[in-house]
Amino acid sequence: MQKQKNDCFVVTAPGFESICAGELAALGIQPANIIRGGVEFEGGLQELYLANLWLRSASRILVRVGGVAARDFPILFQRLSRLPWGRFVKPGVAYEIRVASRGSRLTHTSRIADVCAAAMTKVLGEKKQGEKGSVQKIYLRMNDNYCQVSIDSSGEHLHRRGYRQARVAAPLRETLAAGCLLACEYDGSSPLLDMMTGSGTFSIEAALIALHRAPGTGRDFAFMNWPKYRPGLWRQLLIEAQREEKSTLPAPIIAVDNNPRAIAAVQLNLKKIGLDGSIQLSCGNMQQLQPQFSSGLMICNPPYGERIGKNASLKSLYHDLDRIYGKTFADWQGAIVCPESELIKSTSTSFSPLLRFSNGGIKVALLKKS
Repeated sequence: MQKQKNDCFVVTAPGFESICAGELAALGIQPANIIRGGVEFEGGLQELYLANLWLRSASRILVRVGGVAARDFPILFQRLSRLPWGRFVKPGVAYEIRVASRGSRLTHTSRIADVCAAAMTKVLGEKKQGEKGSVQKIYLRMNDNYCQVSIDSSGEHLHRRGYRQARVAAPLRETLAAGCLLACEYDGSSPLLDMMTGSGTFSIEAALIALHRAPGTGRDFAFMNWPKYRPGLWRQLLIEAQREEKSTLPAPIIAVDNNPRAIAAVQLNLKKIGLDGSIQLSCGNMQQLQPQFSSGLMICNPPYGERIGKNASLKSLYHDLDRIYGKTFADWQGAIVCPESELIKSTSTSFSPLLRFSNGGIKVALLKKS
């Protein structure tokens, strides 16, 4: 019997689409199309499970349930009722419908959601009231009188790896940090210095990459509640992932911050993920840093001005970063996440953008030392 395939869409933060496409290709999954905000691919359950288990830069993975053309609500109800809901939603399961509409006659998103719920009730029966975190998300996108229906296979956002128990101000999302490291071609084979580490996101994501540990181990996914969920296949993929994992870091990872609370947060997060003692932690000023190795990658996510200390002058900080990147660690690769503002442009060290994206609503770039 031929394996049933699904059209899937990996949602990413805008700017990380090519990084995610590269991750899919490395898993043996051929990206079908790259568009703003994500990557399309075709695959069966194994490919869907692999993508959820291994993708580091993805936000969530949707499966296309189908699409229908409709210019009025009766036709929309009729055609939505014919979609294969039973493949993805068990009778009685709680669900939440999210709708976006543009360029269509049907613009009332709440009414579209109600019609979809009625169509699903016709096929599956009445839904239950779901507990927090157990609700299946369904996405409808109306565009030019065509309704594309997708179902979320991931559940919680994929940046929720399960290790961030403690945090300090303005943390970088795990998916963004991992995507930045992949854009820098970091593979764990050379030392990494994480200055101004905060809650340790760069360091921990670097450790997961270096150890070849799948970021999706130890968490649940929405597809586990689908009628055709194959627990045996999932267990096998977990076993294979564990076999590929390295026991020790190939090269040192060093995390530095001048805030004792930040170092304590990193220690708690490392303990939660079972990596306590694996990363070198140092509480001190970055201005005093000296290279312990002849080469490596240094990376940081400094204050931007818009987030922390908005009214404070950051010229001195960026002057120090200029000296550290350009002189103290001149032989190291260097990357920094910050807005392409006059602060970074005023440095004598030459930086060029690898990625442009938004962090906490602020337009930033991953700038790499040229």
